[in-house]
Amino acid sequence: MRKSVLLWIFILIQLSPAFAQQSLENSLLWKISENGLEQPSYLFGTIHVICPEDFKMDERILSALQSSKKIVLELNMSDPMLAQEMQQNSINKDFYNIQNDFEPEAKEALDEFLSSNYGMGLAQMGIMKPFILSTMVLMKQLPCETPDSYELFFTNKSQEWKIPMEGLETAAYQISIFDRIPMERQVADLSKMILTDATEKEFQGMIEAYLAEDLNKLQEMIQADGLTGEYGEILLNERNRNWIPKIEEFIKAETTFIAVGAGHFPSEKGVIQLLRNAGYTVEPVR
Repeated sequence: MRKSVLLWIFILIQLSPAFAQQSLENSLLWKISENGLEQPSYLFGTIHVICPEDFKMDERILSALQSSKKIVLELNMSDPMLAQEMQQNSINKDFYNIQNDFEPEAKEALDEFLSSNYGMGLAQMGIMKPFILSTMVLMKQLPCETPDSYELFFTNKSQEWKIPMEGLETAAYQISIFDRIPMERQVADLSKMILTDATEKEFQGMIEAYLAEDLNKLQEMIQADGLTGEYGEILLNERNRNWIPKIEEFIKAETTFIAVGAGHFPSEKGVIQLLRNAGYTVEPVR
């Protein structure tokens, strides 16, 4: 698989679903302080893929980033072993091919789509896990030919400004999350993606909510998705809980800029409320 395709899969598998409802002020950037911290740290909510004309970056975000001594993403995008780790974990067990798990209409449409866009059909690419194929479909359904990414932006700034980068999770762990979701459920989701235009409409709605920094609206839209709603505990809540001790370790040591999917912020089980429960002041930066 081409390196560029793998790179976008790294970015797009970083899930940002939402589950329980809790109202938050409109902001993508939040400051973490108090509770014994000698210096503040920052939380920034990303959307993992966005068209260049919609890419949002302003002085408050850059200022917070420049003042930080470490950048933390869901995955450490600067890790030279990331591509190898992804490749090793993206294939179905025993090279099982999912091509015959689809209904005929979806199988034909997906086979044609992959062949036209990637030069290989389901006979070759069906050994990949369904969410890998979903990501590859999504890449070609976006309304722009060359999408942009906050994760890539922050990775480039990490290198340019010589700010060390770390990750909250490994690619192997993120991929393993999908192994806990039934294969037939993932195939059904992929079939819907290839047979309808729902993905494009949902994407545009999410972009509008994101640009308005409306976390509550973004949460409502993601929650309406069947897969994330049904498996919200493993896709969101469990991950948020796992992140908190790691985030605390980073922010106690030095000013840290933490960038994760914006959908991880809202809800009583979201990162912001969990940090508040731990005694920190978490407030929007405007």
